[in-house]
Amino acid sequence: MTLQLIKKRCGCIFIANLILMRQQTGVVEAYMNFVYFKAEYPTYEGSHSVSLVLKELTLRRDGEIIADFGDLKITSLPFYLFTTAATGFRKIEYAMKAPPMRRISYSCGYLPSGKYIVNTPAGEIQLAFNALTGLWQGQQQGAKPIDNRNFIELGYALIRPARGSGGKRSLWRR
Repeated sequence: MTLQLIKKRCGCIFIANLILMRQQTGVVEAYMNFVYFKAEYPTYEGSHSVSLVLKELTLRRDGEIIADFGDLKITSLPFYLFTTAATGFRKIEYAMKAPPMRRISYSCGYLPSGKYIVNTPAGEIQLAFNALTGLWQGQQQGAKPIDNRNFIELGYALIRPARGSGGKRSLWRR
């Protein structure tokens, strides 16, 4: 079992939680969802410096831990954390120990439809994600859609939502 950690600017972290991958058999479970954790100043746009430590951050579904991130130090807001989890439809919740910070809000859930900045072996690109189908679509004409499993296999890493990705349900605007 492996855990790949990629740190990016703006305090964004992507964790490709490859626990779903069984290395000994080479089998990857086909159905997985991306989930997120977000910390932000809800009324401010743009990046802000902050010194915040979240201890024992976990994401849970029906009381079962689906991701355990341990202790995290956040240096700028908004802060996004993405990981994969086996497909499920129950609400995602977070648990952590953190000092009380006024005006900082936290949220988590399944990745909503929208445009995201993605790190690929060839560099950063913007891809559109459709939460209903679970497919990623490139911006270039005739680009073939890929599912979440192919996204991981291609070595792609989710960095952050694209600014101005629009829509009422955009992760950037939540």
